Amino acid sequence: SGRAKHSATMVFSDANRQEIHHVAELIKSKTAVLGADALARLFEIHPQTKTYFTTFTGYEATNPQVIAHGTKVFDAVVKAAGHLDDLPHHLEKLAKKHGLELLVDPHNFEVGNPFMSFLVTMSQTLTLGSDKQQCRSRFIYVNV
Repeated sequence: SGRAKHSATMVFSDANRQEIHHVAELIKSKTAVLGADALARLFEIHPQTKTYFTTFTGYEATNPQVIAHGTKVFDAVVKAAGHLDDLPHHLEKLAKKHGLELLVDPHNFEVGNPFMSFLVTMSQTLTLGSDKQQCRSRFIYVNV
């Protein structure tokens, strides 16, 4: 797919790498809150994404199943920050599971990216320049 090709050619500058590692450090203690919030927002704005989570008893950020899955997502993003030189290989298992086993429409990942980027940015107390926001968005795009 075009997305995989794009991911395989993703190159991060030294400044990008520093920023990505900085972000990973800042969010790793907040993955449950950020993940649950991002997933709940995704369900609210794009209700069609609930079809992949039919066993969930609710879709709000306080639901234990939403918290658990959101935590997995953000933990994976934090872990990926340590594999910037080989993201396609590092993410291959997750990509295969979601694409081949769970049959998740790739569009659902694209609609989730803005929620993750927004929450990562809003969770921090520093003022971000557009270069840092762009770097974070690129990294999250590769992961999601």
